[in-house]
Formats: sequence, structure tokens, C-alpha cells
Amino acid sequence: MRRTRLKTDITDIISVAVLIIGIVVVGVILTLVVRIQRGLLGIILGGLAVGLLVYWLREFRKMARKELFPRSLPKKQWSYELLDSGEEMTLVGEVPGPEENVNATVNERRLTVKGGNNFEKEVTLPTNSEILDTSYVNGVLHIKLRKL
Repeated sequence: MRRTRLKTDITDIISVAVLIIGIVVVGVILTLVVRIQRGLLGIILGGLAVGLLVYWLREFRKMARKELFPRSLPKKQWSYELLDSGEEMTLVGEVPGPEENVNATVNERRLTVKGGNNFEKEVTLPTNSEILDTSYVNGVLHIKLRKL
């Protein structure tokens, strides 16, 4: 709750600052345009300048919000395949590296896979198993298991 409140406060401060800067710039542009081009043409040019400025200020606010408060990406499901070939099984799945952080452990029917970026997934195996071999190549983990 506190983080959301802080985020809202900072967003409000940015919005007010952009609004104040925008008002000052609009005033300066209108003053210059009206002094340089008197009459109807000056008013038209001033209106166009103000419209363009309002557009760019809105775009700046959007950009500032994206940069300061990036949206967290939705967590996607971990996709893997468990291939059963009689006495052995092979699990193949994408795991974030680096290779030093990737490991797998099995405890009865629970296979735990760990990787980089706090990646940790647990797979329930059909039978008690033990790990025979593991390999990790280009972000893909292969685990060969023997059924007990």
C-alpha cells in the first residue's frame, strides 16, 4: 500500500511540474507569435503552436510514467516436456541462466529446478525417480531420470 501511495505521489508531482512548464512555455510562445505576427494570422499560428505543445506535453508525461514506473510483466507459465520412455524419463524445459545457477534436485516424486533471476519450479513426477544426467545448452535444460 505504501509503495502505491509513493508511486501516486511521484506521478502527481510529475504531472504538476509538466503542467507548470507547459503553461509557461505556452505563454512565451503566444507572446512571441502575437508580437511577431499581429492580427488573425498571429492568433492562428499561436493556436497551432499551443496545440502542438499540448500534444508533446501529453507524450512527455506518458514517456515519463513508462520510464519511472515500468509495468511488471505478467508471469508466464513455465513450459516443459516430460518424455516417458519405459524405465527412463527425460524432462526438457527452458531455464534462465547463467549455467552456474542452473541445477536440479529430486526428492521422491518432486523434481525441483532452479535457475537465474530467482527462477525455481517444482514438477511432480509420475513415479519416484533419480537423476541420471543433466545438460544445459543455450537456455534449455535436459534432465534424464531413472524410475525407481
